Amino acid sequence: NVTFDYKDYKQNGFKKQMILTHQEFIRRFAIHILPKGFVKIRHYGFLSSTWKRQKLGVLQSKLQVQPTVKTARATKIRKCQCCKTGNLHTILIFDKRGPPEWFLGDSQKANVYKN
Repeated sequence: NVTFDYKDYKQNGFKKQMILTHQEFIRRFAIHILPKGFVKIRHYGFLSSTWKRQKLGVLQSKLQVQPTVKTARATKIRKCQCCKTGNLHTILIFDKRGPPEWFLGDSQKANVYKN
């Protein structure tokens, strides 16, 4: 048997002890193991993406908070970091997901999904 302590949040975080057979403990533990290639997303509650999209505006109005509006910054003419000469110009900015497939070209598309 496996014995462990846990908090019972239904009873205001009262600490309890649970005794399980080793098979049941491993079964419950294995439920939390994600298959290869899956990523665990840890945002929940009001931080979850769904909640933010649907209810963040309502919450901000109830709390009387003005949402900040992001404005695009004016691009500065930058110099090369290595030689400090020449001007660098921004051609394209990618979001957090990275470049789109059309930008990668045919040679890199085949390598993206091999892992």
